[in-house]
Amino acid sequence: MKTVIIGNGPAAVSAVEAIRSVDGTSGITMISRESWPAYTPCFLSRYLAGEIGKKGLFMRDDDFYEKNDVRTIFGVSVTEVRDDENEVVLADGTKLSYDALLIAAGSNPNIPKLPGIEGEGVFFFKTLADADMINAGLGKNKKAVVVGAGFIAIEIAEALHTKGMDVTIIGRRNGILLRMLDEEVAGLVARHIESRGVRLIGGRTLASVRRGRENRLEGVVLDNGDAVACDMLVIASGVSPNLEMVKNTSIRTGRGILVDGQMRTSVSNVYAAGDIAEVEIGGTRKINPIHPNAVKGGWIAGCNIAGQAKAIDIHLEDMNVLTFFGLSVLSIGVQKGAEVFRRSSSAEVVKAYAGEDGLLQGIQLVGNVAKGGLYLSIMRRGIPINKGFDILNPRINYGYTCKNL
Repeated sequence: MKTVIIGNGPAAVSAVEAIRSVDGTSGITMISRESWPAYTPCFLSRYLAGEIGKKGLFMRDDDFYEKNDVRTIFGVSVTEVRDDENEVVLADGTKLSYDALLIAAGSNPNIPKLPGIEGEGVFFFKTLADADMINAGLGKNKKAVVVGAGFIAIEIAEALHTKGMDVTIIGRRNGILLRMLDEEVAGLVARHIESRGVRLIGGRTLASVRRGRENRLEGVVLDNGDAVACDMLVIASGVSPNLEMVKNTSIRTGRGILVDGQMRTSVSNVYAAGDIAEVEIGGTRKINPIHPNAVKGGWIAGCNIAGQAKAIDIHLEDMNVLTFFGLSVLSIGVQKGAEVFRRSSSAEVVKAYAGEDGLLQGIQLVGNVAKGGLYLSIMRRGIPINKGFDILNPRINYGYTCKNL
């Protein structure tokens, strides 16, 4: 049995561990376009800010690959999957055959096609190499523009601000973090960020990148004609699943590679997991680019590859727990509902959303996020939010929720 894994992130690592929990001898080859051991992208902004060293990014010990008898091919990408021949083709022309294939190749940054975008001073933020390149430019640059208004863009902006740069965030929507938070809570976070000295420009896109002598970056021009000076431009305006390698295959795709609850694609011996996988469960398709989902999907795929049938029977909730300039924010589930419950004080904001069935379907916490796990438990246990259950009670605890079952 020969298994090839494309990727070296959380899903790939989890798949290796799942396979080895069942099968200790079959061949595993892992291919990664990056040269580093497996690391978590969740902490890249902390690495950029200097809060942790490179070693703190790595997910496993140095002997992980040796201990699990994994052959590694790092620093080269897969250009083509040939599912009809059970082989993959690498950028250097090498061909590798497989009995089972797991595609955990993640996503690529969305690169705008703009005049001046190519050249010195423009960076993307997806990999450890990206973070290192940005770090290398910090000493000579003073003003940064970050394009994007999601949590990655905000984290980059904070890291650059921490390093002493003058930072402006430009987003195409009038607000930040709107995939994670509702407008009210997003507004609270935006005001907090602005109070720390970061400039926010919403409802605008880039029209061009301005360059001067010797092609040096001087700034950007917005779609309304306004100019913003900068000597560093970081693009963090979203990603797209890395589908190029499967475009000439029988593997079905939508927004990502389509898989069932076993993480199996439309080709029986090919699986996908992580950010690249669009999972269909109960008629609902979903890409869920969060760390726990990648780990779970990789484990499920690995078990099935090793012959131990496993399946995901329910989509994980969208979930983010982040801290922006010292302000902790948690978001779980959807940020809308038939009923909205709200409590606020100088120290925290709690907003809960219930559906027409009276069940909790979303929660937002700002300031104090310690009870996020409890609210997630309420959602998963299906406890009705009614007159006998005060979801906003500051003293709510697990025992309190048990009384209302």
